[in-house]
Amino acid sequence: MIRLSKTLSYRIVRMASQSTILSPSQRALIPNSKMDIDSVNRLTPLDPSSLAPLVPHLLTWIQEPNWPIAFPIVELLRKHPSIVVEPVRKVLRDEAGEGDDGAWKSNCLNALVIEMEKGYQMQLKEELVRMAREPTKEELEWDTADVAKDALGELGITVESSSNTPPKDLDSESK
Repeated sequence: MIRLSKTLSYRIVRMASQSTILSPSQRALIPNSKMDIDSVNRLTPLDPSSLAPLVPHLLTWIQEPNWPIAFPIVELLRKHPSIVVEPVRKVLRDEAGEGDDGAWKSNCLNALVIEMEKGYQMQLKEELVRMAREPTKEELEWDTADVAKDALGELGITVESSSNTPPKDLDSESK
């Protein structure tokens, strides 16, 4: 049996609790482990309306890009950007998981946002500009500010960092 770390288990449970309540048949479609590639095969034929409530749960599996299940999920989600934008926005805004997770944001940006058509990227403009201008310490550590600037550059938007503003520390703000 594969065990998840307490932190990652907490993130998965917390993200799931913040999203749509799933029916038993929907829950059966969610991967059970980082090795559960068969579950992705069961998700592939679903139409976007059936897949949409599952997206927040699926995003938790791309927190660690080296897991065997991560890339198949990314490939699946790339086919449906219209239902991915809002759940990714929650990750980028720290409204999913346990707050400022630079690694997860970086994975979402590099695996999904950068690969989206410009119209979908433009829907995330506010989040990209915030990360490029006022990155948190975690975002700086994971180079998400640079990736956000690159994405904005592809959209023809130039953003300068606020050089006189230190990085946000979300942990101290929440206390």
